[in-house]
Amino acid sequence: MKKILLFGLLAWLLNACSKENIPLYDSQHYVQFVNDYTDSMEISFFFYGSAQQIEIPLPVKLVGMPLTEAKEIVLKANSQYTTASSSQFALPAKALFKAGQTMDTLYITLKREGLNQKVRLVVDIADGTEILSGQSLYSRQIIWFSTEISRPGWWDSDVEDVFLGKYSIPKFQKLIDVTGTGDWENKNYDERRALALQFKRELLRLRYAGTPYPDEELGLDDMSTDIPVLGY
Repeated sequence: MKKILLFGLLAWLLNACSKENIPLYDSQHYVQFVNDYTDSMEISFFFYGSAQQIEIPLPVKLVGMPLTEAKEIVLKANSQYTTASSSQFALPAKALFKAGQTMDTLYITLKREGLNQKVRLVVDIADGTEILSGQSLYSRQIIWFSTEISRPGWWDSDVEDVFLGKYSIPKFQKLIDVTGTGDWENKNYDERRALALQFKRELLRLRYAGTPYPDEELGLDDMSTDIPVLGY
């Protein structure tokens, strides 16, 4: 009876793995992106001041047992779907998945060169001699990038009420000019407050110098009047 139950459980596990497209532990290793390809990324150089190139992290995970030594992942730009020119991005010369872990991060470089419209970069994990590509849904990443100006997701109601006031393109441009960054996505409360105070001090300096900085989009003669962060 025990043998029958054991056989039945094994058959169920094999079937479940097959349905989920998860490879069983064998001599091969499989790697895939953490996010599926339908969750495309939107990157704008506008958020990075005068930076001419930026590094974008792509988290990956190993399916199966951890590696005993680092192995190479084959990354390729999909020429069929990529609209960015080869001078506008760079993939790592050799992408390695580190030993002893199931999660890792790869980095690609996006370049501002000749970027006068939104372009698309499609990156695939391909089968290599050391590591194979995992599930097809997670073997591709789509990155759109441009220099377009748009309201960033981090500028939410909390940022509006506590730090920066109402969003406007002139205010966002001035914030980047003063602080050198337009990316607050992963910054904590103290870091955001420090940047907001730096911004406020500069606007107040301009006011006291008799040259207040206007915000035509918000209808303000002096932008500093719409910066709510407390302190100086």
